[in-house]
Amino acid sequence: MTVKRIKKYGAEILREKSKEITDFGKKTRDLFDNLEDTLAKAGGLGLAAPQIGIGLRAFVAFDKDKRRIFRIVNPEVLYTDDEEEIDMEGCLSFPEIFFSINRPKSVLIRGLTNSGKKIEIKAEGLLARCFLHEIEHLDGILIIDHASSQEKQFWQERLKQITSSTKK
Repeated sequence: MTVKRIKKYGAEILREKSKEITDFGKKTRDLFDNLEDTLAKAGGLGLAAPQIGIGLRAFVAFDKDKRRIFRIVNPEVLYTDDEEEIDMEGCLSFPEIFFSINRPKSVLIRGLTNSGKKIEIKAEGLLARCFLHEIEHLDGILIIDHASSQEKQFWQERLKQITSSTKK
């Protein structure tokens, strides 16, 4: 088991656009093992490679309903539902902080498995929210970018604590 340290808000890599993966050898397998082990230890629903300091387009997501883990490489969103819903959303890079975020109820994504096989996945509800959240990580977009000014103000002290610990 290789659990990596999760990068917190303020870490530069969280704002960078990740690079596509073209090699599906041992390094990619190891990356996904690390992502999965780290996610399991942290108890989250999803984790993107930049969150463990690796600027590659990869993430893992746990489907609570089907008790299944998805390992996704180079994802792209093909379709999002016109119907949206607002829900509280957290992030392992923003410990103990939650923002009210409006997202589509369903999504269709295309990508590759960690072995390079092409896949398309339709997700609904919490899993759709998770996929969109993790794909945004790969583009340097964070949950705070969706937050209202009131929410940012409410969490101001906690955000300062996180960023000050990130710079140490």
